[in-house]
Amino acid sequence: MTSPDLQQRLQDLDTFIQNLMTCESRPVVGLTVSVVKDGQTIFAKGYGQRDLQTGQAVDNRTLFGVGSISKSFTSALLAVILGEREDVSWDTVLTDILGPSFRFRDRFRTEEATIRGLLAHKIALENPWYVAVIMGQDIDRS
Repeated sequence: MTSPDLQQRLQDLDTFIQNLMTCESRPVVGLTVSVVKDGQTIFAKGYGQRDLQTGQAVDNRTLFGVGSISKSFTSALLAVILGEREDVSWDTVLTDILGPSFRFRDRFRTEEATIRGLLAHKIALENPWYVAVIMGQDIDRS
């Protein structure tokens, strides 16, 4: 159960998000917001559209592909961990953290890969077709 003050704050949050969604003059893809307190979901609501073509609405069960945004969560967590530990830095080689049994496909990556390198995509991509797409080369499916 939530207190009347918390209920009002959740209502204010809901109103704020609804108002924010109307600020953009063109349709925007929606979002979901969940508030968890003491291990219990006390607020969960979807806003906007999950598909701008069909107008299908977002609800509190809509799944979104997070893609690269997960790097911001990962890097924030790593920053906290690195702030607490003196034996690990952004440039610590992964095998020093994960142990000698951790391996990439080749020796160079295994010996040189760092946390910084992982987050910055410096380790190199293993799928050549993906590199071609990223680099803007005109390739076809075959």
